[in-house]
Amino acid sequence: MANMPFVRQKIGVSALPGALIAKWGSDALGEGFVALPKRLLRCLNRIFVGPDAMERLMVVMAVVDYLRPNLTRGPSQEYLGFLAGLTPERVATILSELKAEGLVTVERKEEGELDIGISGLQARIQALADVQ
Repeated sequence: MANMPFVRQKIGVSALPGALIAKWGSDALGEGFVALPKRLLRCLNRIFVGPDAMERLMVVMAVVDYLRPNLTRGPSQEYLGFLAGLTPERVATILSELKAEGLVTVERKEEGELDIGISGLQARIQALADVQ
């Protein structure tokens, strides 16, 4: 996977729900979208802090974009970098930071595949969103 060039996929925006198009517009949705839970929205500034907060959110959203039921292969850090617009090295650094904070689990598998879990982030969202 690491040696393959990645291509930004285009989607048929007309098939998306009208409410979604009204929120973001067709141009912004041309490559798809990643759902952002409202509970996360309320506590973003308490989970992603510091000078690299936005990059950390970008990596998390790239991971979430990749996750789906019955996933047969995890992403590579190169692919996550492609999705997020960051270098693979920067993705690796951020994943290490998120892991150290208990927000994600990361296991490196053969051929650059990553097994990434976000249960720590989910628990943090739950704990912080319920405080407000």
